[in-house]
Amino acid sequence: MIRYTALILALAAPGIAQAAETTGVLPESGVKSPYSAPAVPTTMKPLAASLASLLDQGYAITTTTQTGPELVLTLSQRGHVVLCALTPPDLRNDQNIPTSRCWALNAAH
Repeated sequence: MIRYTALILALAAPGIAQAAETTGVLPESGVKSPYSAPAVPTTMKPLAASLASLLDQGYAITTTTQTGPELVLTLSQRGHVVLCALTPPDLRNDQNIPTSRCWALNAAH
């Protein structure tokens, strides 16, 4: 499941995608290999819900990955999968509360 999260991270942020390619987590797309899957467009629908509200709705955290200061979490509920990035407070710029950004990865919403 951690490798799935790395794949989603590659979709979510171009800078992370480069890091995922250099670590060799998954076979590259388009190379001549029996393990190479084609790159298929994937929809990530932005949600107006916070990580806290999704957890209150019954979503469960299935994976976590640290990416710099952010924690990226995969959540699921009855077959619906959501990806959230949790950003800790940054006192250098007066941000004193954590924030989250979430995306639906399938037709859950």
